[in-house]
Amino acid sequence: MLEAVKMRLTSKAKNGTVFTFEGKNIPDYLVIFLKSAFPNVEEVKESNDEKSIEISKSDWNKEIEAQTTPAESLKLLRTSFGYTQQALADKAGITKQQISAMERGKEPIGRKMAHRLADALGTSYRNLFW
Repeated sequence: MLEAVKMRLTSKAKNGTVFTFEGKNIPDYLVIFLKSAFPNVEEVKESNDEKSIEISKSDWNKEIEAQTTPAESLKLLRTSFGYTQQALADKAGITKQQISAMERGKEPIGRKMAHRLADALGTSYRNLFW
């Protein structure tokens, strides 16, 4: 079970706010998302001095889930894993135009396609719909 301890403002830098996050059992896709969405984020290894909360029940997580579409998740995962649209298309056995349309929200990502894309990316299909 994913547990988040905290996200804490650590300083204000010229290039933006710097904050840290720490917790237990944080899935790789969430770490990738945080590091790509917030360039000044730092992961802090687990500490025992504060009580953990379940992140899926946090207001922050609910807000992120409500704002994130499968199209955005696909683009985030693709770029985080270092694939071009063409490379992912080749690996998934579809066209670059299909990847582009899905990332723009013009073509829906069904369950079968989500499995296909996730297999090509080496991740779980659930990461597209979190």
